[in-house]
Amino acid sequence: MKDPIIQTFGVTKAFKDVIAVNKLDLKVTGGIYGLLGPNGAGKTTTIKMMIGSLFPTEGRIELFGHDIHGKDKMDIHKRIGYVPEHPTYFQSMTAEKLLTYIGSVFHMPIQETKKKINELLQLVDLSDARTRIIAKYSAGMKQRIGIAQALMNDPELLILDEITSNLDPVGRNQIIELLKNLNKEGKTIFISTHILPEIQKMKADSIAIIDHGRLIMEGSIDELNDELKTQVIVISPNHKLFREALSSVVSNITEEVDSIILNTDKLDEVWQIIANISLQNNIVIKEFRSTGLDIEQIFMKALNSEQLGGMEK
Repeated sequence: MKDPIIQTFGVTKAFKDVIAVNKLDLKVTGGIYGLLGPNGAGKTTTIKMMIGSLFPTEGRIELFGHDIHGKDKMDIHKRIGYVPEHPTYFQSMTAEKLLTYIGSVFHMPIQETKKKINELLQLVDLSDARTRIIAKYSAGMKQRIGIAQALMNDPELLILDEITSNLDPVGRNQIIELLKNLNKEGKTIFISTHILPEIQKMKADSIAIIDHGRLIMEGSIDELNDELKTQVIVISPNHKLFREALSSVVSNITEEVDSIILNTDKLDEVWQIIANISLQNNIVIKEFRSTGLDIEQIFMKALNSEQLGGMEK
């Protein structure tokens, strides 16, 4: 088991009478980790506590095995890069000047800074816009220069808050591919989002689902599917006899042109029903396959179960 890169211990954050984060326990050991939740779930507050800009009301947070507010906090900050949801820059600066300034903050030698700037602007596809002032950048370009500035210190951990929420599909895909490549280079990516298909595209290693500041589920897609004990079953053909028989054991039946799609934990029972009807009525089964839920389906089932009181915490 890898040592945790991020670990939170019963973290709570209250703003007067509002509890934004409630006894949150997270464990990140590497790869791409998605913090998922609806707007207002407590994602940004959690991230602000992780980077040390907010103090927890209760609990503690460790990065690389050290308390974020302990004696090693300066060393911790040198190992992380952070991009907020709405990054603000010196709008009159060019990309080149911004990154030069960031290099000076980390006391980087000037030649190393110049080399790093060239590498990063090429990485985020902004080499041709290096002398353009940031005020004239598009939303996607601002997010990409945000990632570049977060990478100036070559961090081991990149923390990103809703980084694609204001981008068009092209901009989103550019960011997704960039993050996947950074992860391949060995960087841990911690990203919060409410746009679930993007985490699916990134092939996240683990996700955590939170709502009203509380952790509902955490783990890999396979682990969460095992916990939910639900599968997607596709049956073809879409026959009336199949639908009628299944309606007694499955409540959510979706029909496509020649398929029936079910979300259920009764795989064996469904197969027995279909097999019996097929034999009795000479109906050829063209397809019967089961797969795990995707991230969006896991998210919705987890939220629904939580609202119904179906998950003990």
